[in-house]
Amino acid sequence: MRWGQGYTRAGSRGKCFVRARGVCVTCASRLHDEIVAFFAHVSPTPYERHARAVVIAQVAEVVKRRLPKAAVDTFGSVAQDLYLPDGDTDLVITAPHPYDDDTKRRVLFQLAALMRNTGLTHHTHVVAHARVPLISFQTPPDLGSLKIDISMNAPDGLRAVPILRDYFVRVPALRFLVMTLKSLLSRHGLNSASSSGLSSYGLICLTIAFLQLNPAGRPADFIDQPLESKSFGVLLTDFLEFYADKFPYESSYISVTHGKIMSKEEKGWVNAKNPESLCIECLLNPDNDVGRPTSKIRKIRAVFREAYTLIQTYPFEPSSTAHNILGTIIGVSESVRILLPFC
Repeated sequence: MRWGQGYTRAGSRGKCFVRARGVCVTCASRLHDEIVAFFAHVSPTPYERHARAVVIAQVAEVVKRRLPKAAVDTFGSVAQDLYLPDGDTDLVITAPHPYDDDTKRRVLFQLAALMRNTGLTHHTHVVAHARVPLISFQTPPDLGSLKIDISMNAPDGLRAVPILRDYFVRVPALRFLVMTLKSLLSRHGLNSASSSGLSSYGLICLTIAFLQLNPAGRPADFIDQPLESKSFGVLLTDFLEFYADKFPYESSYISVTHGKIMSKEEKGWVNAKNPESLCIECLLNPDNDVGRPTSKIRKIRAVFREAYTLIQTYPFEPSSTAHNILGTIIGVSESVRILLPFC
């Protein structure tokens, strides 16, 4: 399926982008420029990547003191090079033989003590009874104050890495939109499934599905060639409107694998207590609902709705050089704004 041609229903284009000429188009172009500059600003530098890799290597060395034959790998946002400066580093330990749940928890507590004793952190938190038990800690300032989560013998995260990487390569709009939306959710404390928000994996699936569906019927080049089409402003606004108010949460779930929205009832995912729950079919295991932990979906939709309204009502004047449209929704600083070409 060609990107952006999987959904033909015409959606509301919103006040800001109805007109094909004039100020509104300029506003969309300005927002596009801000998204591109913001992405460049928050993306990790080579030095930051190296510093994080050094800390990860130190963590792996400590793990091997207890589990000499284990492998330690990154997954999630760090593996995709798509993490915010204060984002978590997800690591998974793969031991050469399986452990039962009790043994796994005991090993995690032992590793947590080793992390403290070697100075990699001052405090650890072992989430022992989660679906995927893990160690969570933050390194001291001299090691970058990195937030690190370590799980054990949980292969799904690793299996997802090459699948998601392929989407990022094939869909050029995906990386820019995900980074912007992660920042928006992070600003409101809604970017973690552990606190009932939306995980990075869930957000990536939402964004892929949006680009597959193209609910506003945008030209294919807007999705296939977003930099050349200067379409990030339009796509971001369409995304916010779609998942705030247009997506049929009560009846449907998202399937990236099938490239369309599908029936909750047929899947057996109807939730009588929370009929408008977010349901996302996992790319690895179609029986797994990635959206299930996101019980704050109403708050997330409210954030999307507010951001959409702020963009649509932004007091744009084409002669001004003081605009910071993106900053109204994610708090872009002056240091990002000065990177932008003046309109």
